[in-house]
Amino acid sequence: MKSLKTNSQKTSGHVFGVKNRLYKQFLEKLDKKLQSYFDEHKDFICCKAGCSACCEKGDYPISQLELEYLMQGFISLDNETKIKVQENIKSMVKGGKCPFLISSLCSVYPYRPIICRVHGLVYLYKEGSVKVPYCVNYGKNYSNVFENNEITINPVLENLDTTEILKEFNFGEIRNLFDWLNSK
Repeated sequence: MKSLKTNSQKTSGHVFGVKNRLYKQFLEKLDKKLQSYFDEHKDFICCKAGCSACCEKGDYPISQLELEYLMQGFISLDNETKIKVQENIKSMVKGGKCPFLISSLCSVYPYRPIICRVHGLVYLYKEGSVKVPYCVNYGKNYSNVFENNEITINPVLENLDTTEILKEFNFGEIRNLFDWLNSK
């Protein structure tokens, strides 16, 4: 027998579909803007595929909207990778390795959250402070222009924090990835 959706299920599915499409369009524009920032700062950035220090230890705050999009990425994975991610989630600890990191690569890269998209850049943050990637302390991004806990170049002159970037969306609650994945 064919399963029928109720009107509320159709509506919520439609709303999610529209929101998802708008979010994808938004991410395309954001990625272009971020690429220009990365290009502008290329002399100070060491990020490349396989460099996963930022994914090995962190809090990964993400919004509900980002989580929904991330789960679409998970659904698109092959079964073997899904199993690896599920095993990683089971052994995940708060502040530890991202469960989507497989063999030092992001298994859901096109679906990654804002924090992952902007990581590596130095940018203006709250009240004029500057946010610096922690890998600066390991001789990586911006380490050649980081002295006495200060960056000696101009940062990206935009607040790239998740709440600031997503302010045009009803993005829902922001929680740590660990908390999202381990909530009952």
